[in-house]
Amino acid sequence: MDLPSEDALRWIVRTYAHLRAEHGEALGAPALVQPTGDFFPDTFQHDAASVERMLRRMIGHTPLADDLGLELAFLEPEASHAGGGGCGSGACGTGGGAGVGPSVVELDDGYRVFVPVTDVGTPDVLAASLARSVGALVLHEAGEGSADEDPGPATEIAAIACGLGVLVANGASVWAKGCGGLRMAQATLLSVEEATVALALFAGVHGVKESALRAHLPATQREALDLATAWTESNPALVSALRERPALLASGLFSMEPVRGLLGRWLHRRKHDRDAEAPAAAPAPVSDDKRRRLEEARALVDEVLGGE
Repeated sequence: MDLPSEDALRWIVRTYAHLRAEHGEALGAPALVQPTGDFFPDTFQHDAASVERMLRRMIGHTPLADDLGLELAFLEPEASHAGGGGCGSGACGTGGGAGVGPSVVELDDGYRVFVPVTDVGTPDVLAASLARSVGALVLHEAGEGSADEDPGPATEIAAIACGLGVLVANGASVWAKGCGGLRMAQATLLSVEEATVALALFAGVHGVKESALRAHLPATQREALDLATAWTESNPALVSALRERPALLASGLFSMEPVRGLLGRWLHRRKHDRDAEAPAAAPAPVSDDKRRRLEEARALVDEVLGGE
């Protein structure tokens, strides 16, 4: 397993930075939503009402209005999949995010959210699918892009920025037993490596401990998160800028440091913290000659303005 390419890393940082620069006040300091009863206390019955309750629970942790107008539309598998002997486990299909079009369309009085029927049977796949839809709703409500434009993987960056990153990451690599044995399905548009980089950035911005990130991630996601965390810890200046000055990163004009070893990351972090805490340099003293010329200039300006 490797980090995403440099282009992919830059896109993730730039997209996340744009959201924080333009909508940081609305995003606020979201909680890290976990797939537990604390966040999803409702009994799930594999029906439309349960899916809607789950979606509403996610919306409650975002800037979206709790009473946002929504209707669900369940998508049947494509004929080629339905007639191909698939087992319906999620391992024999394309996965939620990889095989469907836009997850949300705008209506006159709200939004229609599309949910593939095959996603409902696998908790991690369904959670990732709904999280992506919530990210799309956030982008729509924020005025990002046109109603006819599919924002694609930016929906998942938006979901992660709203605290749904664990749900997205868990859907990026789902192992299930299919017709040909154990197979991995990807229910997201972001790869597991890309999703965990965004999740590690979220943790750096909001001070979330790595132990909290790992608590409900399976082995593949934890391995990807280790790489992502090593990268963010090797780039403390970038994480600080994303937290405090995101507009500087939104243009894409920023440098990225390579991944360092554990000791190198610790030393680099200490240097970054010392530089951040160092007092600003005192202004250079003004010479008597320069002070005299400044006073003459001020007097001239006062004389001109006073004569008007």
